Amino acid sequence: MTSRKNKIAELAPCGVYCGACPSFNKSCKGCSSSDKNQKRKSKFNCRIRTCCYQTKHLNYCVECDSFPCPTINKKLLRTHLGKPQFTYRHEIVEIVKNMKTMGLKNYSAFQKQRWQCKLCGGTVQFYYYKCNTCGQEQMVTS
Repeated sequence: MTSRKNKIAELAPCGVYCGACPSFNKSCKGCSSSDKNQKRKSKFNCRIRTCCYQTKHLNYCVECDSFPCPTINKKLLRTHLGKPQFTYRHEIVEIVKNMKTMGLKNYSAFQKQRWQCKLCGGTVQFYYYKCNTCGQEQMVTS
């Protein structure tokens, strides 16, 4: 992968595409950002982020020999089961495998294209699965 200083803002350490988060570039600069001068600070208490960056000194969880670990299972895979607005969490193990085969920049481009509105080119945001530009509801596929 890449050194931590070159990580991609739109990619969280767990592999979630922050670019599709309704808070991205508004109150948050992405889960990989260490900028304390942003409104959204909940990521600084994220157990996944702490484990990846501070405990294991990795760029992304997929680099870890234990991936998917009990923390990923507890915080992403076993939460909000059956709720369609959290589909992006439950697919992370399969989607993140692409990070290894594609490489970081290609994976980021894949995620950006994946979350792009097919009607207007805006961004389909997770939780709502609705475009932030035209408001059209859309499901995102892998």
